[in-house]
Amino acid sequence: MRSYISLFVMWMVGMLFLSSCSIKEDRDGCPCWMTVEMPGQAGHDGEKVGQAGRFSVGAGDGESVVLRLRGNSDEDAVDYEYQVTEAVRVDVGALEYEVPRGSVGVSAVAFGNEIPGRAGYDEKAAGYDGGMPDRVGYDGKSAGYDGDEIRVPVGEQMDSLYGFFKMYHTRCESIRCDVELHKEFCTVSFTLGEDGYSSPYHIEVWGNVAGVSAWDLMPVLGEFRYAPMQKNGVYQVRVPRQEDNSLELVMLEIPDQVGYDGERAGYDGERVVVDRLPLGEYIVRSGYDWTAEDLADVNVALDLEMQQVMITVSGWDGVVVMDIVI
Repeated sequence: MRSYISLFVMWMVGMLFLSSCSIKEDRDGCPCWMTVEMPGQAGHDGEKVGQAGRFSVGAGDGESVVLRLRGNSDEDAVDYEYQVTEAVRVDVGALEYEVPRGSVGVSAVAFGNEIPGRAGYDEKAAGYDGGMPDRVGYDGKSAGYDGDEIRVPVGEQMDSLYGFFKMYHTRCESIRCDVELHKEFCTVSFTLGEDGYSSPYHIEVWGNVAGVSAWDLMPVLGEFRYAPMQKNGVYQVRVPRQEDNSLELVMLEIPDQVGYDGERAGYDGERVVVDRLPLGEYIVRSGYDWTAEDLADVNVALDLEMQQVMITVSGWDGVVVMDIVI
C-alpha cells in the first residue's frame, strides 16, 4: 500500500514540474488574465447579438464598441507586440484576455448619440443636448475612420464619439478593467445678434484639429471646416476635443449672393473672407476645459453691434460675458 502512495506522490510532483506555470517556479513568464467589463446599456437585447456579443470590426452598429488591447511583456522592447482589436456590444458584460506580463493598454470607442456607454447615463449632465443627430447609417468610414485615426473630412462635423483609454501594469496573476466611455465631442451652438439673423454672410467654423486618435483619443491635427445649418436663428456644430484655441467663426461672401459685386470685393474665383472671429479664444476665456473627461456643450451669443459675447456652458451656473473687438 505504501508503495502505491509513494508512486502517487512522485507522479504528482512530476506533474508540477512539467506544468508551464507551476507554483514552484518563477511565474514571471506566465500570462496575466485581464477581465474587461463592458459598460452596459439598459434595454439591450442580448439575443440579437450573436455568440459572445462579438462581430467584425467596422460593423458600425449604434450599440457597438471597437475595443483594443495592446501591450508588451517586460522583456519585449517592440511596440505593441500583443494586439487585439474587435467590435463588441456595450452590453456584452465581462470579456477575458490572456495578456503578457508587462504593460497593456485598453482603448474603446463608440459612435452615436444612443451610446453614452453606461446604464443610467445622464445626457444632460454630460452636456449633450441632442441637437445634432448622427448621420443615418454611420459605418465608421464616412468620417474617415481607418482604425488608427477618427478623422473628420473637410466639410463635415465631428461625429458623436464616446471613448475610453487607460494603461495597465500587468505584472500580476489577474487584473480587471472597467470600461467607462466618456463624451469626446463638444456641440457649439451660437447666435449672431439678438434676432439670430443679423449676418448677411455665409458662416463657417474653421479649426486646426481634424479628429482624434482611435487609440489614445488624443487630438489629431488637420484642417477642420464646416458650414453649420441655421435653424431658428441658431447655428450648431460638433467639434472634436481641442488642443489649442484655433477655432474660428468665419464670415464669407460667396459669388452667388444677391447683389454680390465681384470686382468691388476683389473676387478672384474663390470665396472672400469678410471677418474671422476667434471662437476658440472666447470659449477658453470663459473657463472651458478641453481636457475634461466628458466635454460639455457650449452656447455662444455674439452681439456684433454691442461688441459683446455671452457664453453659457452646459452644467454650469451663470453666463460669462466679455467684450470683443470686431
